Amino acid sequence: MYHLSIPWIFLFFWMLQPTNAQTKENQPNLLVCLSEDHAAHLFDSLDKLGSSINPTPHLSGIAKLGYLHPNAYCTSAVTENTAFSLLTGLVKNSNLETFDHSKFIGHSFDALGYKTAFIGTWTWEDKPKFYGFDYWHILEDPDVLFNPKVKHNWGNSVIEGHSTDIITDLAIRWIRQEGNSEKPFFMIVSYPSTRRPWIPPVRMIKNYNEEWFEAPDNFFTDFAQRAPANKYQRMNIAQDLDLIDDLFFQSLPDINKSTDGSSILEKNLNSMNDEQKSAWVLSWKAQNEAFARESPNEQSLAIWKFQRFIKNYLRCLLAMDENIGRLVESINLESDRGLNFVYTSERGRFTGEFGWFGSEWMYEPSTRVPLVLASFNGAQFPKLNQDELFLDIDMYNLLKELGTTEAIALNKQNPDSNYSALTSKELYFVKDSDRDNYRVCSHHGLRKGKYKIIHYFPFDEWEFYDLSRDPGEEENLYRQNIHQDLIEKYKELLNQSAKLAKSQVYKKVFSEAWKRKQRSPEQRSR
Repeated sequence: MYHLSIPWIFLFFWMLQPTNAQTKENQPNLLVCLSEDHAAHLFDSLDKLGSSINPTPHLSGIAKLGYLHPNAYCTSAVTENTAFSLLTGLVKNSNLETFDHSKFIGHSFDALGYKTAFIGTWTWEDKPKFYGFDYWHILEDPDVLFNPKVKHNWGNSVIEGHSTDIITDLAIRWIRQEGNSEKPFFMIVSYPSTRRPWIPPVRMIKNYNEEWFEAPDNFFTDFAQRAPANKYQRMNIAQDLDLIDDLFFQSLPDINKSTDGSSILEKNLNSMNDEQKSAWVLSWKAQNEAFARESPNEQSLAIWKFQRFIKNYLRCLLAMDENIGRLVESINLESDRGLNFVYTSERGRFTGEFGWFGSEWMYEPSTRVPLVLASFNGAQFPKLNQDELFLDIDMYNLLKELGTTEAIALNKQNPDSNYSALTSKELYFVKDSDRDNYRVCSHHGLRKGKYKIIHYFPFDEWEFYDLSRDPGEEENLYRQNIHQDLIEKYKELLNQSAKLAKSQVYKKVFSEAWKRKQRSPEQRSR
């Protein structure tokens, strides 16, 4: 494990900041770190799980010297769409092949005189060079975390190690080569660390072994108050997490034998060398043997699954946090130029709320994301209004402001954005596909003020929540006649937002045969 006193190192660099304004001759470096699904409600503290542990000590240290936005949100359930919005200021309503690559943030920074780099998880088919990145190392398959194949400017290579560490090593290597050039750099580092099935580096498995995390109060909810769509999902920890493929409960494999590679776990077992596979198996052996001696009932099995899931998720977060700390420290040591730092996630994640582990709903755990801003060595970052929502489509202008001396109206998106008519005081969210492993019904919704309305348009089912009274979104007010005038108002606001966003989802027509198939008894999760 990397042993860093990161918060103190950050404090040293933060104290070096001059009071004079940033000039074009001293444009700051800009580092953007992305994760796929970081549960904002677990940032900085695990008190919601009954623990005093800080799961992200390095990011928390950076946030204390900078800024943690409390109201940052994603606009889509799909990570590819959210990544697109973060780096273009646009909403992805069509295939990327029709998108003008010159509008991507990489080209914007190239025009500003920056060296540009992208390292980590790349979502799109075209190479990063078409999106304005001079240097790039991207994972061929983000699901392969051990000894991944990496594509880069000059070819492909297999690199030994865990991808969370490898991505950071590649970023640091580039910084050491380019950190003190005449040009500033703009670098995006995208980590796949938190994707299912939450495979941490072996060194992280010992963390949290002695901890007992409390499941959320609504872990065993019955969904009585909510739309029927909740009953058909496939993201229930008790029912849908596989003991072997998701939770690594297995008999010891022959380290000389490959599996058929049909699951993500098997892909990773096949990609490990003998030493890695042996260490992986031994790390789980005692825990798995202890569990094998038990005879759990349905409820205790569900809690055991929750413990294994949440600990692995936190181990993956901890590994990413450690590496982000290592990267920021290295940049500050290698370069005299000011540094602006941004961390956010493409979406949030359920961590046991409603008994779930997924990310595809408009509910708060999956739409709210962490957003950390900080500056070092004399750079400066703009102050954001923490009372207003910060959306993924706002990121484009924020990044441009961080890289220039010209003030840009934050929360006024890219002028080409199909959200440009919407304000930062509301969130219009879309989940427009039923073709996923989690069977989350397509829906769109509006979060405005203290209320949220959600429409599951294939079945014309509705939910309406008062977030000030019911932050856990457990009481669906749509069923209560006393709120009908307010609900009708929000229905109209939702339709207006959909039109402004040029979204056509609410106009889709679904056949009765399709509906019957989707809601057949065998599809129901409980």
